[in-house]
Amino acid sequence: MPFCPVCGYEYLPEVKHCPDCDVDLVDKLPEEPEFYEENWVAMRDLPGNVYAEMVKEVLDKENIPCYIKADSVTATLATSSASMAGASATIYVPEKFLSKAEKILFDMMDHI
Repeated sequence: MPFCPVCGYEYLPEVKHCPDCDVDLVDKLPEEPEFYEENWVAMRDLPGNVYAEMVKEVLDKENIPCYIKADSVTATLATSSASMAGASATIYVPEKFLSKAEKILFDMMDHI
């Protein structure tokens, strides 16, 4: 049976073109990529989302996967202020990138 390589829909053998996606059908769909568990670890807290966003931008440029988790007060108020008393944000990276990410963080924020 032929398949659409875009939507994955299976067609009758006599159909050669997907009318929805406007592409030619293939005999076999590509295999799904393997997913694996990643061990995400926290870096040191930063004083608010503004600092965390700056570091994240550099980590993104270095192709280091990361995400930011803000403290509950900052997240609840939907603020990105670095000056709110007690505000903090934590950047998480996969464990295998931790040493490189920590060096970048230290180089950027060693004065904080």
